[in-house]
Amino acid sequence: MYPPVGVSNRLYYISKAKFVSYTQASTWCSQNLGGYPAEIDTAEELKFIEQYAIFTKVRKIFIAGTDAGKDGVFLSQRTGAPITVFDWAKGKPNNLGGVEDCLELNGNKQGRMNDTPCSRASVFHNVLCERDLNEEKRLKMKAAP
Repeated sequence: MYPPVGVSNRLYYISKAKFVSYTQASTWCSQNLGGYPAEIDTAEELKFIEQYAIFTKVRKIFIAGTDAGKDGVFLSQRTGAPITVFDWAKGKPNNLGGVEDCLELNGNKQGRMNDTPCSRASVFHNVLCERDLNEEKRLKMKAAP
């Protein structure tokens, strides 16, 4: 993993491991970090994440979001909530070949977003994982005697 960064009670990690599918990447976040692919909720969060991606120079980074249900309408795979904050690279999204249903950040292109296939054997992605520290605190409080 690249060094973790935090903002607004959330920690973010970019994996050094690479994956051929969003599903593999999501599983890795859950099993290794107790988190999930980052869900961009605000413009502030997106700018922070873009700077992190630029810092690492990682080229293809999965984040949460799919428009598999309806082209151009991106939803979180984990919660089903609409994703409404975007900073697209020039000419994106373009749904190239009709198969680009997931979201990625590109650390060597100002951290901007692109639509990408959710699974393709010839393309490897890192993943940006997110952990909500407030949720961890709530769970610990529930578990306390």
